[in-house]
Parts: sequence; structure tokens; C-alpha cells
Amino acid sequence: MFTFLPPKKEFMKEFRNPCWKGRDLDNEEKLFCIPYFYIIGFTKCGTTDLFAILKNHTHVSSRAGKETHYFDRLRRGRIIRMNRKPTRLPVSFLSWTNAGRFRANLISTYRHDPGSDVLFHGITMDATPSAVWDNEYWEIFHPGYREPPVTNPDVIATINPDSRIIVSLRNPISRMQSAYQFFCAFHVYQCDRPVTPEKFHNLVVEAVRMFQNCQKTNTDRGCVYSTETHQLATHLYASIYSVYLADWLKAFPREQIHVMMFEEHIHDEISSINSICDFLGISRFPVDYMKKYLEEHKVRNSLSDSNRIPYMLTETRQLLLDFFKPFLDDLVKLLGDEKWYWNMYN
Repeated sequence: MFTFLPPKKEFMKEFRNPCWKGRDLDNEEKLFCIPYFYIIGFTKCGTTDLFAILKNHTHVSSRAGKETHYFDRLRRGRIIRMNRKPTRLPVSFLSWTNAGRFRANLISTYRHDPGSDVLFHGITMDATPSAVWDNEYWEIFHPGYREPPVTNPDVIATINPDSRIIVSLRNPISRMQSAYQFFCAFHVYQCDRPVTPEKFHNLVVEAVRMFQNCQKTNTDRGCVYSTETHQLATHLYASIYSVYLADWLKAFPREQIHVMMFEEHIHDEISSINSICDFLGISRFPVDYMKKYLEEHKVRNSLSDSNRIPYMLTETRQLLLDFFKPFLDDLVKLLGDEKWYWNMYN
């Protein structure tokens, strides 16, 4: 992977986006580019909506990829579908860099600013909402380790330490329930249908018990990344935000990671998108454009009533509140704001 990537000093100064000239497998010179920023997750936290909005920005490539799954799956020989072992050759880094694919989009953003070497101001993104947590089957590549020695942020930071990272967090219990409903509806997991509060409760009890049994012999981080704990439809592990974010914050400085609260985003999408545009260093969308766009693209729940849990049992919610509390304590310390309790413990 890294032998194909040139040193950062060889990125073309004419492009704001990290791009370079290289030769493809046919020895033809091409323009290669990697994303300027990544929307890394979390799953079921509004990343599809965020991707759709940003893709309409004049300086964000319309050829940007949604759920490319290169870093979390394809580079390790896994298929795009989750919970699948590596069964094929890894997708090459050369192939993923989209030889020439972004060229027309980036060149269309030409603007000459006196005193600046940058001529092409467009940027590209990758929006794979499982990139933040999915390092499944890492044990095959690092046998004997209790925790993964290398995770997705380490790889992305090695490729480009200046990458910008956007991550969306949602009430962990709400996110978990939403993920369960979604993955059952689309047959990602084998679920006993119809989904009911009682069936969900039993699965939550099983997931919590499995995780706590893991904690008896392993670290919290080891259990969060354990492929075994990722096999249950409850998606419990992906709501343990603090462990994953700690790894991303070790790989990137805090100012390069924009942490968004999903609930704040849907309450005031214009302010939220403005904040992201400022973070990326691109112009804000005109207010009238955003109002029209949001009116025409109102988010609708695609699940039928039969695929939704009508309510959550009191005992299920209490079990999850107790389980997540120490991890939310860590998250509050990590991000320095008690809003990350989501007012659940008042």
C-alpha cells in the first residue's frame, strides 16, 4: 500500500486535495487522488444525510464515494457485506485511489488566487460509516494479540496525516435500537421475526453477558474490538464510542476531528452544516439553498412498522443505561462536555 503512495512533498501543490501523478498498471501516467476528508461514522447516526448534502457543494467532488469500505474491509480481502471473513485477495491501494476518476471534478474548481499556488480548490471525501469501528477479523492478521495493534485510523493517518475526520454520535441506546431494526430488516443478521420488545431484550441480555464475560479475561479495548462480540444483531459494541474515538484521537490531533451530535444536527441542520463547512475550510451553503434542499429532501424512515420495535422494555433500557455508564464517563472526559451523557442520568 505505502510503496505506491508518494511522500507528502510530492503531492501536487496546484491541488488543494491530496493528488499526485503516477503510473497505473498499464504504465500510463494518471492523476491519483485520496480523500481530503472522511465521514467515518457512526452507523445509523445520519451519515447518509450528511454525505448527500456535502456532495452538492461546488467544491466537493460529486464522484465522492459512499460506503467504499476500503479501509475497514476491502484492503483486508473482505467483501463489502459486514460480518464476513477475508475470502479474497485484498483490493489494491492503486485501484482504490481511483486513477483519474476525480480529475474532471477537481479541474472544474479552477480559480487563480494571487499569492497562492493552489489552482484547483475542489476536495474529495470518503463516507464509510463503519470505518470508525469495523476492524473485524483483525485477529487473523495479528495472532496472539489481545488487542489490535493497528486499526483504521493508524492506516489513514499514515497515508495522509493531514486528513480531516468527521464523526457523528447519537444516543447510544437509540443508535443501537435503530441499527438492530435496520440490519434485521435488510437481512444482514439472521433475526427471529417479527421483532418484538421481548426478543430484543433477550438479545441485549445475551450481548451484555458476552461482553462482560470477555472483560474477565481481556481489556475493555480488546473486548470492544473482539470479532466475537461483533456477531450479535444488537450492535452493542458500536455504541461504545469512547474506545474507538480514543484510537482516532491518538492518530489525529483534536483539531482535525469534527465530532457532531446527531440530535443537534437534526434539530438545526443549517447550523450543523455551516459548522462542518467551516471545519473543512469551504464556503457555507447559501441559506436559501439549504432551506430549499432540506424541504425537498426530508428524511423519511424507510422501515415498515413490522420491522420496528414498537417500544423498549423498562428493564432493557435500565440494563443498557447501567452498561453504557462507565463508557459514557470516559467519553465525557475524552471530549470535555457532559452533553455526551444525552441527559440519560438526570
